[in-house]
Amino acid sequence: MTEVRDRSRPFLEVFEALDPKTHRRALRSAMRREGNNLKRIAVAQIGSSGLGKGSRAKVAKGVRVRTFPDRYGAGFMLTVKPHGKKGYHKNRQGREKPVLMWAEDGTRPRYTKSKTRFFVRIRKGHFTGRMKAYRFLKRTEDTGTPQVERGLFDTFRQNLDKEARKRGL
Repeated sequence: MTEVRDRSRPFLEVFEALDPKTHRRALRSAMRREGNNLKRIAVAQIGSSGLGKGSRAKVAKGVRVRTFPDRYGAGFMLTVKPHGKKGYHKNRQGREKPVLMWAEDGTRPRYTKSKTRFFVRIRKGHFTGRMKAYRFLKRTEDTGTPQVERGLFDTFRQNLDKEARKRGL
C-alpha cells in the first residue's frame, strides 16, 4: 500500500518521523533561543532608561533567562531577581546590591528616625529618598511578546529540520 503524502505540509511529516524526546529537546532549544532574544530586548530597555550610566560595571548583566524543566511544560522566564551570585551589581564601595530588582519595582520612601511608642510625641525625620520604578521588564514584555510569538514556531521548526537532517530523513 502506498502512503498518500500532503506536499503542502512538510512539517507534519518531519514531526511524525521524530520521537517525542527529540520534540521536547527541539522545543526547549527554541524556548532558550527566544528567551535570549527577549533578554537582548530587556538589556536594550535598561540602556534606554538611563539606569547604570554612572557606573563602570554593567548593570544589565543581572537579567537572567530561565527555561522551565520538562515536567512543568514548555516555557521560559525572564527575571531580575538575584539567585546565588547572579543578579547582583557591585557598587563603587565594592558592595553587591540587587539594583535591577529595586529598579524594576522601585523602593519604598525612607526617612531617618522613626515613630516612638504610643502616647508619646512623634519624632519626625527627614526624607532620605526612594528609587523610582523603571518598569523595564513591563516594557520588554509589551514590545517583545509579539516577536517571541512570531519566532517561536519558526525556531522550533528549524530545530526539527536540523535534527531530521542529522538522522538522514
